[in-house]
Amino acid sequence: MIRTRLFWASLATILAASPAGAQSKAATYLIQQAIAEGCESHRGTMDASGAIERDLDGDGLPDLIIADDGLRCSGPSSRSINCGMQVCSVTFYLRRGPLLRKVHDMLGAGLSVGSERIPKVHMYAHGGRRGFVRWNGSRFD
Repeated sequence: MIRTRLFWASLATILAASPAGAQSKAATYLIQQAIAEGCESHRGTMDASGAIERDLDGDGLPDLIIADDGLRCSGPSSRSINCGMQVCSVTFYLRRGPLLRKVHDMLGAGLSVGSERIPKVHMYAHGGRRGFVRWNGSRFD
């Protein structure tokens, strides 16, 4: 009963505060899961920098990146449990049919996505070094 209430409260929060680019049902579900995990079942919100739904592999379909540094929790800590001192978990999902499949995860912060057909995904690594990854046809590299 409590989990059901938490699910619907989290879903309502996500829908109300969802970034413009994260509107698919699959993305909404994965964002809700990231909030539940990162906030240890406390309430939380994901800002636009933490959930980006864009075509990442050039197939014309919207994919998803979830970056835990965009997550704000209402529990004992305002940060996700998937964050360290400098960087947080960043998870990449590619759309395959109606589903988003997890294909890559790494640590990073300050995520931004370029405007190329197959965009560069820029972020900071440990120590503040700026870098990027990009889909190379078989993986993010």
